[in-house]
Amino acid sequence: MKNFFLKSMMLFFLMLPQLKAFQYPSSIENITFYTENYPPANYIENDKLKGISVDTLKAIWKHLKLPEQKIFLVPWVRGYRFTLDKNNTALLTVSKTQARESLFKWVGPFFSSTYVLIAKKSKNFNFSSLGQVFDHTVATVQGDISEISLQQVGFPSPNMATTSQLKQAFLMMQADRVDMIVVANHGFAHLATQLKFDANEYEQVWVVNKKANYLAFNINTADNVIETYQTAFDSIAKQRLSIKEHYNLSQADY
Repeated sequence: MKNFFLKSMMLFFLMLPQLKAFQYPSSIENITFYTENYPPANYIENDKLKGISVDTLKAIWKHLKLPEQKIFLVPWVRGYRFTLDKNNTALLTVSKTQARESLFKWVGPFFSSTYVLIAKKSKNFNFSSLGQVFDHTVATVQGDISEISLQQVGFPSPNMATTSQLKQAFLMMQADRVDMIVVANHGFAHLATQLKFDANEYEQVWVVNKKANYLAFNINTADNVIETYQTAFDSIAKQRLSIKEHYNLSQADY
């Protein structure tokens, strides 16, 4: 009887790693997550990190019965570089483009963003062609898809002022150091709430493009980790809808 018990215990401990692997893919709990300050996707309010992307990721963890993990708030360029170069990393959220598609592994889409040029109404801009837009200056967030989109349509580099955060870009426009900023339309609405300025003093003067945003994992992440996250993401569709409604996301960007 004693020998049987000992053999049973040994068998249990030998099988324990396989049992754990069956429950969760290897390394799923060892991922470092990065994000930037870009409301309403991700931002700090009352010393708490929140937003559409953050809340959605936390809902995924809860669905998977994983403990909440720390999300590091860093400048966009740094988070992008870390996720590109380091194993076991992920960045939320990233606009998926043809150029980026093979650089990461993707989960989502979390939501879409319509990127626009915003200017003061007092400027009285009335553009009828992209060439007219090119004659003016714009502040961008370095490395962000909004900046890349302007570069792709040929916006003159000398007319682009690069910043590390959307807030800095807005303050440049507010001080008339540039004519416009490029921003997601829902991002500008939340920025107005955050900085307490009158959004009615500004207007959309040009639509740049629309992109879908994903949770991007380092390219070396195991496929079963991606599949686990994507399955969980698909399973919380109702929660994702509630999160978008909570942050007043336009249905055009669902």
